[in-house]
Amino acid sequence: MKCQSIKTISILIFLNLIFVSIVCAQENLTSLIIQDRIDQIWTTGRLDISYANVASKHILPKLYERNDFQLIWQNLQNINDLLNELKIIEEDGLNPEDYHLSTLLVQKLNLEKSDSSEPSLMADYDILLTDSLIRLICHLYFGKVDPENLHTNWNMTREINAADPIESIERILRSNQLANALKKIRPQLKSYHLMRSALKKYRKIQEVGGWEQIHEGPTLKVGMTDKRIPKLRKRLAITGHFEGTNTNSDHFDAELENAVVRFQKSHRLAADGAVGKNTYKALNVPVKRKIDQIRVNLERFRWISRNLPEEFIVVDIAGFRVYRYRNFNIEWTSKVQVGKFFRKTPVFNSRIKYLVFNPTWTVPPTILKEDIIPKIKKNPEYLRKMKISVIDRKGRMVDPFSIDWSKYSGKNVPYMFRQEPGAHNALGRIKFIFPNKHFIYLHDTPSRSLYAYKDRAFSSGCIRVEKNIELAEILLDNPEKWNQQNIRNLIDTLKTQKVNLPKPIPVSLLYWTVRFDEDGKIIFKKDVYDRDRAVLDGLNEEFVAWQRRLLN
Repeated sequence: MKCQSIKTISILIFLNLIFVSIVCAQENLTSLIIQDRIDQIWTTGRLDISYANVASKHILPKLYERNDFQLIWQNLQNINDLLNELKIIEEDGLNPEDYHLSTLLVQKLNLEKSDSSEPSLMADYDILLTDSLIRLICHLYFGKVDPENLHTNWNMTREINAADPIESIERILRSNQLANALKKIRPQLKSYHLMRSALKKYRKIQEVGGWEQIHEGPTLKVGMTDKRIPKLRKRLAITGHFEGTNTNSDHFDAELENAVVRFQKSHRLAADGAVGKNTYKALNVPVKRKIDQIRVNLERFRWISRNLPEEFIVVDIAGFRVYRYRNFNIEWTSKVQVGKFFRKTPVFNSRIKYLVFNPTWTVPPTILKEDIIPKIKKNPEYLRKMKISVIDRKGRMVDPFSIDWSKYSGKNVPYMFRQEPGAHNALGRIKFIFPNKHFIYLHDTPSRSLYAYKDRAFSSGCIRVEKNIELAEILLDNPEKWNQQNIRNLIDTLKTQKVNLPKPIPVSLLYWTVRFDEDGKIIFKKDVYDRDRAVLDGLNEEFVAWQRRLLN
């Protein structure tokens, strides 16, 4: 009996050794397969697994090299967290297939069906999970579309703060809290999360069929009865602007008027409560275009949401406003005028370093050629009327009536044109200088009546600020010396004076076509420079070459 027990134990030990040997052999074989796959990346620069291409040609191989080519995804929770994240990545306006979701789900199913895990299948599954994670981190952190390709002036930081990306990924996987880590990688700005919620809302609207088109016709207004009004009520109810319950009435009452006003405000239209041409047009924009617009602006947030300073100035080009942020809260705002369509205000970062009170204005070459010279030829009195001096290359004033302007087209003019300080000056009474190669700055303007318009693309590229005296007071940050009254007193002297800021203030010229008001309600803006389409095309493309630079 005792011998039989010993024999049974010996058999169990022997079987266990065989099992361990098989497992070790499988692990060794899996490791060899992974190493072979990595060698293929290093030697050919390409690796395809089940028709999916591995994009990371540096970070991924280094990860496996550091791990002795062993399986990286040995924690089931990490795998589930990644797959679950990919299933909801559309909430960020991104495409789950950019991260191999379908292929990963098929491979997972094949592994679950297999009696014994096939080493090659395990190796491929592991590598694709890793490539998926690297792609996802890259897109959440930097964005999918290359802003430098869309904005040649782009100069905003797109680096991971000197952190070793390989070490960072290893740390995430070791923590076994992948879902939480990816949540933190997303932009932490309140507007980004509001935009994700808005995208979810409009996708739900799309799933149930969107909204019906409302036929244009005579302006609808309070007191009228019209067969189109039930459609109007239902259209506004779908997006939450109409809060009543009676959507079948054909009477335009005060409740409906209030709903129209809310809709108009959310689309930066004149909020008169009447449904005219512009309101019809906005009402009939298909829900898919709203979804696309939100996706585009989610991407723009991913471009700029890293390493933001505590205090900065933002020019919202498409919104025609400037904001002063402190601790990510808006503390001040003003209307602005930005560049015309053919003289678009560029997107870039800089720092405001000094102000000039009662500035002179030296006419830039483009404006000289396209605006000033044609006006001089048409009316020789133009320069005198606008108080513009003509100065030769030795700095001497020249009588404009002594010059034969017919000889000049703008490029070949041997003179400098300088407008003297005063209310007539194109820069107004103050300019705010942040050095940049585009000669762009903030400034006052004599064309103050233009602030009354909703869309204010009137300038030659610079940004005209309505509340420029308030902005000067804020930036100079010395209420005793530089309060608004003292600033006005200095302006009244017509004396040109440069004043350095106590510390340079970061300024960003940005372009968004979606924002949120103080109550967290979405506002859709016009794409005044037609910039949304290029971003959307990039989001809809497959994983493209420039993204590999970030991964490598």
